[in-house]
Amino acid sequence: MLPLPENEDSRLESLRSFRILGTSCEQEFDDIAQLAAIICDAPVAVIAFIDEQSVWFKAKIGLELDEIPRDDSFCTHAILQSDVLIFPDPISDERFMSGFLVKQNGIRFYAGIPLITVDNHAIGTLAVMDRVPHLTTAEQIDSLQILARRIVAELETRRSTNAQSPHQRLHLEPRRQRSITVLIVEDNDNLRNLLQRTLEGVGFSVLPAADGAETLRWSEQHEGTVEIVVSDIVMPELNGLELSKRIRVARPETKFLFITGFGDQFPELREYGASILEKPFLPSELLRKIEDILNQGQPATGTG
Repeated sequence: MLPLPENEDSRLESLRSFRILGTSCEQEFDDIAQLAAIICDAPVAVIAFIDEQSVWFKAKIGLELDEIPRDDSFCTHAILQSDVLIFPDPISDERFMSGFLVKQNGIRFYAGIPLITVDNHAIGTLAVMDRVPHLTTAEQIDSLQILARRIVAELETRRSTNAQSPHQRLHLEPRRQRSITVLIVEDNDNLRNLLQRTLEGVGFSVLPAADGAETLRWSEQHEGTVEIVVSDIVMPELNGLELSKRIRVARPETKFLFITGFGDQFPELREYGASILEKPFLPSELLRKIEDILNQGQPATGTG
């Protein structure tokens, strides 16, 4: 028998009020799913909404399906609770061994966070999956919970503004009096590529670098001005702080934005008033932060 939330009728009514079911793909949700997959080092990530009979995927990474039956689905159980639900070995769980994702897609690990609205309805999930046994850290779970809250916040904003069309919603377009070059320093290939696509999509010129050494080569060889460096802090050999000092010896006008999940371990960042974007973040938050830094007209860090 299909397990149902106690408030199933009002839950479905809440889900319908968001007018999200059956809508086309959107970059905002695709980016969140991509971030979830990157953070958890998982090949599959989905943003799913659960109606009476099916689990419908608004965004999906590593999965070709648009929807699956609600019966025997992981999400059916994930929306019954308020915290993360992890199934480390679904093939040995009689509830899922014959489920669609397990039987047809070889899923052997699931971790899902319910998407709980302000009126306390679990309308869907943010989930990551793998086809082999998979471990999940407390930090990864915390990051998934943050991303789940971002999804709900986006939905609530849309509902409160009467589900405005994408063209009516806020859309960040950096001013383009001239081409602006951003140098991205990130040793995670997937995240670096995602950030590059995001910035190039709104007109920035982007130089990608996987580590400090490559960054210094770009900085020395690039004939034009690199207005801002977006750099992770924790990297092999040369960390972001040391990198900023070395670059600004030759290019004192260069601005820096540090991206990190370990900001508390670098108190000097706060001391010097450096610009920081804490992981996990949404691409739209990166764009806002870069615009803020460029509009300040001042170097974004006091290091160096």
